[in-house]
Amino acid sequence: MGETLADKNQAYWDHASKDAFKAKWIQDMQNQIGEFLTGSVDWIGIQPPTGDNSPQTKLMDYACGNGIISRYLHPHFSKCIGVDLADGMLDEYRATAAKLGLDKSRMLPVKGNLLAPTVTPTEPALSEEELNGFDLVAICMALHHVEDISLATKRLAERLRPGGVLLIIDWATRDLSNETQQQDGVQTTPSDSENHHHHHHHHHQMHEIIDSKHPAAHTISHDSFSKDQILSLFEQAGCGESQFKLADRLSPVPRARSGEMQLFWARAIKL
Repeated sequence: MGETLADKNQAYWDHASKDAFKAKWIQDMQNQIGEFLTGSVDWIGIQPPTGDNSPQTKLMDYACGNGIISRYLHPHFSKCIGVDLADGMLDEYRATAAKLGLDKSRMLPVKGNLLAPTVTPTEPALSEEELNGFDLVAICMALHHVEDISLATKRLAERLRPGGVLLIIDWATRDLSNETQQQDGVQTTPSDSENHHHHHHHHHQMHEIIDSKHPAAHTISHDSFSKDQILSLFEQAGCGESQFKLADRLSPVPRARSGEMQLFWARAIKL
């Protein structure tokens, strides 16, 4: 079997991790995500602890990188588990945990690929019980690096307890054919033309938005996602009560065709 996209991501991000979060636009984007997370706990569906005797709650920060999800949401959970393919990224996750003063009982870095057709043991090896029953599973700015997004969403949903929340944060598809819309900036709802041409975007715009000369271009499977696409993924994964929101401002992305992209926040509940 040839090299998979997961293999390419592991190799690239292992060595790129040290510089991955230094660029100003990346830091600005992470701050924007942090603002959203801290201000949207209710919208996400995180249940507040009910007291000292409340049950233990778990967050899975999948493709965790430097732990952006864990950094902002750890106060709401007994334990965060950050899973990543790349040792370099897990080092970044450890560094974030150290800055927060959290030990492995609160923020545990785990090497593994839980999205593969055949799931292999993690490092450290965690039991099925430890890898299941999560209250929240989040994948932030990583779905566009995944080959089979339908399988990935199902795999992530399987890790949730019934009633648990699946959270996806990534780039939203924008219809750049309309000059006025591009100049006005924020598009609040997907236009009819975007929905109509959704498959066209998916098949023919791949890597058009991210410069093909970018050193990480070979690790990307999708440049962006439409609302319909994400809601369909949730449904296929056995999740309901889906919600999708576009970020209230565009993010500067130096390698993007228009110089800007738009984040989306999406969540659904495991039925």
